[in-house]
Amino acid sequence: MVNELIFNLIFFLILFVLVYIVCYYFLGRIKPKSKDGKKGKPTFKLMSEGRFLILRYNLDEKKIDLKSFNRGICLCNAFIISFTSTVISVIPLNIFFQLAIGFVLLFALIYSIFEIYGRHLSKKWGKYNDRKL
Repeated sequence: MVNELIFNLIFFLILFVLVYIVCYYFLGRIKPKSKDGKKGKPTFKLMSEGRFLILRYNLDEKKIDLKSFNRGICLCNAFIISFTSTVISVIPLNIFFQLAIGFVLLFALIYSIFEIYGRHLSKKWGKYNDRKL
């Protein structure tokens, strides 16, 4: 029982780190090349989840720090994917029921995690929020 719990925890952590690295370093950054052929300093682009959060929570795009914005989005995505796959791998049911439970759990986590993150961002970078942080 304890060995299985430790195995599932390690599986969760490894998957969390892998998904975060792929999301942050390969999907959220652009490595521009300068005119002389050398690689420039990496810049950050607005991810599709970021566009949704900006529109949904009325965020001010001028105040947003894309590096920390993308870091938060990638942390949310990594947690959602790793938690869902860990829970699904633990359930000893038929594959059909595992997929059905995973589908419901995935949508519930996406809605709840991004709702919490969006409200946090609204307090931090909202258009109608005048206080400086």
